Amino acid sequence: MNHQPITYELSTLADTESMAQRVAEHLTAPLAMALVGTLGSGKTQWTRFLLAKLGIAKEQVTSPTYVLQHTYLGPWPIHHFDFYRLESVAQVWDLGIDELYEQRCLVIIEWADKFPECLPDDCLTIEFIETSHGGRTATLSASGPRATRLLQRLSSG
Repeated sequence: MNHQPITYELSTLADTESMAQRVAEHLTAPLAMALVGTLGSGKTQWTRFLLAKLGIAKEQVTSPTYVLQHTYLGPWPIHHFDFYRLESVAQVWDLGIDELYEQRCLVIIEWADKFPECLPDDCLTIEFIETSHGGRTATLSASGPRATRLLQRLSSG
C-alpha cells in the first residue's frame, strides 16, 4: 500500500512555496500530516504557504507552540497542532486530536515525532532536514490509503 517517498529540494522560500502549492493542488480531506524537523527547519513556514494556497491569509497562520492548536476554515476545517511543549501522551489525547482524525478535515501536527503513538495509521509524514548549503530537503512518506493516494497524485503530476 505504501508509496515510495518523495523528496523535494528547498533551496529558497520560493521552492518551499512551490512544494506547498503542489501538495495543496492534490490535497483531499480527511488527512493527517505529521511534520518533523528541528527548530527552524521550516515546518511553520511550509504550513503558512500550504494554508495560503487553501485560502487562509498567510499573516493569519502562526505557530501554535504556546496555544497548542489553531483552527482555520478553508475548504474544510484545518486543525494545526504543535506537540513541542507537550510532555506526555495523555496531554496529546487531552487535546481531542483522535476525534479529528476521521472527520472531514485536515490535521497538521508540528513536532509529531515526539509522540508517534498518537498519530493515526493513515498519515502523511513530511520530514524537513536542513542541508549544509543553507537549504532544506522535505521528504514525504505515507502510511495508509489516503496518504498513499496523495503521494501517488504528487508523483504522477
